[in-house]
Amino acid sequence: MSQVRLEPMTAAEFAEFMEVILPPYIAARSVADHISLAEAERFARDQHLRLLPAGQCTPGHNFHSIVAIDTDEAVGGVWFHIDAEKGQAFLYNITVFPEWYRRGYATAALSLVEAAVRSIGCSVLALNVFAENTAAAELYLKAGYNRVSSHMNKRL
Repeated sequence: MSQVRLEPMTAAEFAEFMEVILPPYIAARSVADHISLAEAERFARDQHLRLLPAGQCTPGHNFHSIVAIDTDEAVGGVWFHIDAEKGQAFLYNITVFPEWYRRGYATAALSLVEAAVRSIGCSVLALNVFAENTAAAELYLKAGYNRVSSHMNKRL
């Protein structure tokens, strides 16, 4: 498995990461909700503002760059939230930049996130995956995640 470390994002890395993860989220949201890309973008930007009222400094939210140990280059990023009171964490996003796909970086980073949230007492790490994102679903299933619910809709 590829070796990586997680490093806290700088403000510039955070801004870039949020702009990198937004377009695929907007596209997936548009398909899933049967809405236009413009509506999906408004939804996504509003959702991010609600989730992150203080941006990168919003309490409980963690943003880390995924750094490849062999090259010392940032190959992606992760965003997760820790609710220490409930002993649970939620993985909002794990992204490996396209030029670094298929090298095991996402799997390695996911293991580090799991270790980090476990070390502060979380017994659950939850996440959501859009139905169309089969590569992500495979990653999580291989890592031992279980499907616990399914959100469905129908275009009327």
